[in-house]
Amino acid sequence: MGKKLLGIVKTKDNIKISYEHRQNGFPSVVIVCPGFFNSKKNRWIRRTVDIVSEEHDAIVLDFRGHGDSGGLFTWSAKDYYDVQAIVEYARSCGYESIGILGYSLGAAAAVNAVSYTKDIRSMILISGPYDFWQINYHFWEPEVISDLKDNIDCAWEGKGARVDSLFIPKPKPITQIKRITETPILLIHGTRDWIIKDYHSQKLFDAAPGEKKIELIKGGLHAERLIQQYPERMKRLILGWLKKTMG
Repeated sequence: MGKKLLGIVKTKDNIKISYEHRQNGFPSVVIVCPGFFNSKKNRWIRRTVDIVSEEHDAIVLDFRGHGDSGGLFTWSAKDYYDVQAIVEYARSCGYESIGILGYSLGAAAAVNAVSYTKDIRSMILISGPYDFWQINYHFWEPEVISDLKDNIDCAWEGKGARVDSLFIPKPKPITQIKRITETPILLIHGTRDWIIKDYHSQKLFDAAPGEKKIELIKGGLHAERLIQQYPERMKRLILGWLKKTMG
């Protein structure tokens, strides 16, 4: 289906961001934003792009400090610049509508980016935090072992990150989402998420002023692992929301 274009864009702070653009001839495009420690080569991120590509063009990026991109990951402090740079690239391609799907800290970057943009037609936030400093990290929960096993099973392909200081000041998604009045938002969260508990999505849902929907998946794991666990359900949720909001 279509063709794949690999490229580089530069952010406003001069970081090189690598992307893959699946061009299928659709008038709409969805930007896929992986979470921390994941690049565009991660198998569940690739599967997400496959799902989106059934009805839209797709662009997936490596955040700074990940994969083929330059720089250091800033834990949601400046990573939204990366999303903004990809949005500008998508605009230059002449698409009629642009959507964004973000996982975990990629969802935080999406919220922060869209809060400064008025023409994003749709957004899907999966396992996103309402505040970086409120992330849970319950290392004693058994789901940690499941995530570790997934990393081993894929031989760590698409995994890894180069990071900056944790203490760079960060915008809070719970604050920034209040600025998003024109972009419909679907929030998805698993109830067995050991990293970011599902009340994060509930808080974001409550704070969002525009069109919105929340889906809590009983027994669901963190972020892209939901694609592994519930492939058909996630496909229906993702494509259904995009069809409703992007046409």
